[in-house]
Parts: sequence; C-alpha cells; structure tokens
Amino acid sequence: MEKGIFNNFYKDLINYFENGLPASRLTEPGWLSEKREAAFNLFKEKGFPSRKNEEWRFTNLERFLADDFKFRVQNGADKVSAEIEDFEASRIRIVNGRFAADLSDPLPDGMTFMDTSAALSDPRFAGKFGSIADDRESSMLALNTAFARDYSILHIAANAIIKKPLHISHIYTEQTGPSFIPYRTLVIAEKLSEATLVETFHSDAAAPVFVSFVSEQQIDESAVFHSHMINTLGENVYFVQHREVLQFRNSVLNNSNITLGDTPLIRNDLNFRLQGTGTETNLLGAYLLSGGQHVDNHTLVDHRMPNCNSNELYKGILQDKSHAVFNGKVFVRPDAQKTNAFQKNNNLLLSNQATVNSKPQLEIFADDVKCSHGSTVGQMNNDALFYLKARGIGEETARRLLMEAFVFDIISRLEIPALREYTAGLLKRKLHTDNLVIA
Repeated sequence: MEKGIFNNFYKDLINYFENGLPASRLTEPGWLSEKREAAFNLFKEKGFPSRKNEEWRFTNLERFLADDFKFRVQNGADKVSAEIEDFEASRIRIVNGRFAADLSDPLPDGMTFMDTSAALSDPRFAGKFGSIADDRESSMLALNTAFARDYSILHIAANAIIKKPLHISHIYTEQTGPSFIPYRTLVIAEKLSEATLVETFHSDAAAPVFVSFVSEQQIDESAVFHSHMINTLGENVYFVQHREVLQFRNSVLNNSNITLGDTPLIRNDLNFRLQGTGTETNLLGAYLLSGGQHVDNHTLVDHRMPNCNSNELYKGILQDKSHAVFNGKVFVRPDAQKTNAFQKNNNLLLSNQATVNSKPQLEIFADDVKCSHGSTVGQMNNDALFYLKARGIGEETARRLLMEAFVFDIISRLEIPALREYTAGLLKRKLHTDNLVIA
C-alpha cells in the first residue's frame, strides 16, 4: 500500500462503500457506477494523502481527520438564516451539498440549474460526471467521485448573455455529530455565452464538518465566464475543494478565490486547462489568516495550444500561528507557442510564528513565449506605518489600514461593484475581529 493515511475514518468509508450504500445508488446509470467503482479502488489503494505525498507535504491532513465523521441524513434547510448578501443576483442555495429548491430563485432564460435526479437523467450530460476532473493520481478527487451523493449542473445555453449574476450559496448547517459531506457540481458554458457565477461558502455548525467539494467546468468556444469564490466558513468546517476547468478556443475565464473566514483547514486544488487557441485566463486570490488557520492553494495553468494568455496574482496576510501554502504551476506545452503567462504570490507576515510556503513554478517546453513568476514574503512597511502615525492615526488603526490596502489590491479588481463592497466589508470585519499581532 502507498504511504497514505489509513485511519478509522478511512476504514469506515471502505466498509460503507462495500456494505452500506444507500438504495438510491441501485438506480443510478451504469456508467456512473463504473466510475465510482474505479475511483473507490483508487482511494482504497492510496488512502488519504499524507505528507509523504509531494503535493501534500506542507498540509497535514491527519490532524483534521481524527473525528468520527459519518454521513448524516438531515438536510438542515429549515435552519438556514437570512444572512445572505445584498448584491443583486439570482440565488441558488445548496444546503449540506443538496440543492434547496424552495430556498432558490427562478433563473433567467438561457440558464438552467438541475439537481441530482434531473442531471443524471438528462441525456445531454450522460457520462459527464467525472469526465473533466479525471486525475488518476488524486486520492482526494477519487474520494469525492466514489462517495458524492449529490450532483448538480449549471447549464448556460449557446449565445446567451446573462447580465444578472448567479449567486450560489453553499451552506453547511448543524448536524447530530461530526459529518462528512461529499458533493459535486458541473458547469457548462456553451459557445458565445457570457455569465457571472458568485459562489459563497457559509457554515453554522457546532460539530465538525468535513467537506469534499468538486466543481467541473467547461467553457466552450468564445464563451466568457466570470467565476468568484468567497469563503467565510466557520471554525468547525474542514474544506477540501478540487476545481477542474477546460477552456476552449477564444474563451475567457476570470476567476477569483478569496478566503476571509475562520475555518481551520482549506485546501483548494484549482486546475485550468487551456485546450484551444486564443484563450485567456485571469486568476486572483486573497487570504487573511489568523489563529492556527491553514490554507493551501494549489493552482495549475496548463497551456496546451498557441496564442494564449494567463495572469495570476495571489496575496495573503498571516497573523498569529497561521500557515499558508501557495503552489502555483504553469505548464507551457511544446505546441503552445506565443504564450504569455505571468504569476505572482505576495505575502505579508505579521507574526514571528506565522509561516508561508510559497512555490511558484514554470515548466516551459516552447521557445517563443513570455513567462514570468515571482514570490515575496515580507513584514509591515515601517515607513508607511510611520507616515500614517505622523498624521495622528493610532498604531493599531494604521496597521489595519495597511493590511486592508494590501488585500484590497485584489478586491478592487472584482468587476461587480456590489460584490466589491460586500467583500471589502468582510475584510474590514475580520480585521476588526482579529487581535492584531504587533511582533
């Protein structure tokens, strides 16, 4: 067996798959059962990834898997509070991995959202589950493929220009004990379409929740897709996400990934495959960490065809004993001539006990390209701090202003004004909630 983690949670999952599957699985399509079986065999062989795995060497999953996680049956929809954001949008709510139709809005023409039953019975999407995110080496992706109970599809029709953003709220509510929630979404933006998706992640759970979320996305020829993720999860949620995006000829993707919550663990595996010529990919990320939070962002931009552009900027602030990981990879394949690829990760450490492992990577196999990458790790700018204090601003307020400005460089690039305001408000709230470390 590989050097994975084979703990009690692992043993319970193996036993559940082999002996205790729900009756609903008996009626699912044969192609899906085959994919689940293959994924289960991979997970059974590898277990949860340990720090012996190069991709996980800075993230120790074992300490987050000690609880007695179980599948829980209640959906918690009756406990969802009305704290959802103010910006104008069509709203979809996914509660504990399951589409909550009674809490969601009708969608505009050209946009369709389907729950598990509708998604798996629609012949247009037969076989799509697991076909985009199909990494034969990832045991965490295999875990989701094997055990995901709920599966939803967002479909954007060809030539549809959807002006009103779609806001999907992922909400995890109180359960009767430690819970395991694996679920999945598929997004298909057909050719010449344009849409904006805002995904926010919330929680109200006293017991620990381990979330495995996979999003597969297909951006077809000449489509424009704006995708925003804002994570405000609470301190009892461990969140592991795999996002696989395929972009085709002349498509544009704008993606942001912002972490402003209190969750102890976030792991984001974000992979972007540029399948066609003339594609453009813009990636923004920000994280503000305190206490013992651990956030691991692994990004991959895979240039496979010529005349494509990618830009990536991630910025983070770390306080207390928090730990951040940034591993950004850019591949430029031999056929990907005329590629422009730029990547940067900047970090601000406010404590001698905070840690960041930053590893930007370029692998270039073409000779007519413009590529660069870089990483910075620093402390508060004392000259800027002195400048603010000299104008009568207290030290703590001055520090908050500098921190806010550092992250606002990312937030200011969000194209929806109300979303910028909402995210800036979350940033200010977290800055005023956290105790600043002066060291």
